[in-house]
Amino acid sequence: MKRKTLLLLSLFIVACAPTAETSKTEQRLNELEIRLAKLEEKQTETSLKLEQINKRLDLLTKEVGSLKLARTAQGVPEESKRITTDKSPQEIPKRIEQSPTYKESFEATPRESSEDEKVAYERAISLYNQGRLVEARDAFLKFLKDYPPNNYTDNAYFWLGRIYYELGRREMAKQSFNTLISKCEGGELPDCNKLPDAYFMLIRMAVDEGDVATAKKYLSVLEEKFPQSEATQRARALLYKER
Repeated sequence: MKRKTLLLLSLFIVACAPTAETSKTEQRLNELEIRLAKLEEKQTETSLKLEQINKRLDLLTKEVGSLKLARTAQGVPEESKRITTDKSPQEIPKRIEQSPTYKESFEATPRESSEDEKVAYERAISLYNQGRLVEARDAFLKFLKDYPPNNYTDNAYFWLGRIYYELGRREMAKQSFNTLISKCEGGELPDCNKLPDAYFMLIRMAVDEGDVATAKKYLSVLEEKFPQSEATQRARALLYKER
């Protein structure tokens, strides 16, 4: 009797096991389906939000376009006509001639620099004269950052360009010289005594690169605006010697 009872109990357990396992599988499947449904719902919400954002962007773009058209109709330029360094050399002479700095820097006495400006500039030029180029570069950059335009500013831009040139950073050198020219053209500096030397350095680099046409264009600026300057004489000698 005991054996029959045990046999029946074993058969019942075996019969129930697959059913329990199936139940767990179905529960897991239901959980996954619920999670999937939630993810799909979130994806739908995200898509709707993106669609709304795109519509808002379209509206803003149209509004900006309408404002630009309105400004143009009123005679207001879309962008301020700042002087850039990518102007061709042919355009430079008239711009310099019309610049208040060109007229005033050689006729009027620039404002006196403060003692701090003088000390900072002299420290930077001293580092350059000692051949400590990297330290001099950093000193000139700090000078230009710390002090408003003064009668040392054009010199600082020039010597910064020379330092970059000697360090082999030719593009940075051009940028420094062109910045000096641009600021002088725009009347942003009280003194521009280093302007001819900046043109000379651009000529020198053009000659180094074999770009004789650009060198000649810069030389024409020097000859027209600074015919008696030492920079003009050196530029002529350099250019004609190379030819």
